[in-house]
Amino acid sequence: MNFSLKLILSTLFLGCAFAGCSQDPASVGTKLIPGSEKFSAHDTSIIAIRDTTFKFAGPNGGGANLLVGNYSSVDARTLLQFFTTIPDSLTTVHIDTVKLSLTVSYTWNMGTTPAEFVIREVTTPWSAATVTVDSLATLNFVPTLSASITDKDSISTSKVVTAQIDSSIVRKWINITKDTSKPRFFSIALVTKPGMTNTGIWGLSQFGTSTPPSLKILYSKNGVRDSIDLNSGSGSFLATKIPFLPSGFIETQAGISIRSKINFNLKPISDSINRAIVNNATMELTLNNAASQLGAGTPDSLRVLALIGGSDARPDSASTAYFAFGYRKTAPRTTDTVYTFSVTSMVQQWISNPTTYNGVVLRSLTDESSVDKLSFYSSKDLTRAPRLLITYTKK
Repeated sequence: MNFSLKLILSTLFLGCAFAGCSQDPASVGTKLIPGSEKFSAHDTSIIAIRDTTFKFAGPNGGGANLLVGNYSSVDARTLLQFFTTIPDSLTTVHIDTVKLSLTVSYTWNMGTTPAEFVIREVTTPWSAATVTVDSLATLNFVPTLSASITDKDSISTSKVVTAQIDSSIVRKWINITKDTSKPRFFSIALVTKPGMTNTGIWGLSQFGTSTPPSLKILYSKNGVRDSIDLNSGSGSFLATKIPFLPSGFIETQAGISIRSKINFNLKPISDSINRAIVNNATMELTLNNAASQLGAGTPDSLRVLALIGGSDARPDSASTAYFAFGYRKTAPRTTDTVYTFSVTSMVQQWISNPTTYNGVVLRSLTDESSVDKLSFYSSKDLTRAPRLLITYTKK
């Protein structure tokens, strides 16, 4: 190919390129965003219109702490069940001592009066996954006091408390192990000594942690001393509060499963149903610190879980598909601490499917390991009521 032909072809190529670039690109953009589809951004603040606080009975076998004690009408008792095979060789030994060791992992409103707890045998089979406070009436606690734990010193987290248990209980367990026709069920309970009130509540480390409950059996045979540790099993606690009276706040209290439900009026943006895109939605709740009661051994920055609520007939039911965690908006604890929840996906779900809207259920994140109480201002307090801050885009 000679030089003249190359020059002609190059000129034609450049001409075509310039011609293509000179076309108005609006036709392409119009196909992506039609001119008739005009969107506008909106910000709105919606105040809660009503709220309710209710009690829910659930199992407490999945938490890190096992609670025992009483304070302010809350009473808790711990259930321990040991999973083990006791060696047949123990049937012929002399049991010298049986010692229970427990590690304190949480405390709540400990009083100045030394707290005393008693240990009783539980003869009714139970499961940590299903036993609830409603099961108390069906459980048989041997009335004879086997031993006691007395708080003669100040109780603090990581402290190990011990008590000696009547060896006859363990001897009975050994005989059960020997008789294969009987179920292998080894359980005890820790309860507050009758007559002791407002002594506070201890949280004890659960099985499966680095400091589980331990039952050490010291025995002797033919003049030789030895021991065996029972430190695997399952635990739960049963906590009650009688009477349960709503305080006028939006409350969550762990352990006794006090929860709340909040409803907002979404009418300000209901005209945009199925046509709105929620860019951001935040729920804000204001805490009354004076009415709240927090224990030692649990975090203070993240404490509440928000879920899409169930029907009015079943306020305790909630959809776990949408959830939000509550964080303190300000680092220092002040008189009115604001908690924020990112609820963008929840609000989008309500707008896109209005029949699913049944409010927000609040529950404690430490439901199974504490009795901490959080009290938020209700919808009746117009200046500190719960509110939704929503930024959305609509046609």
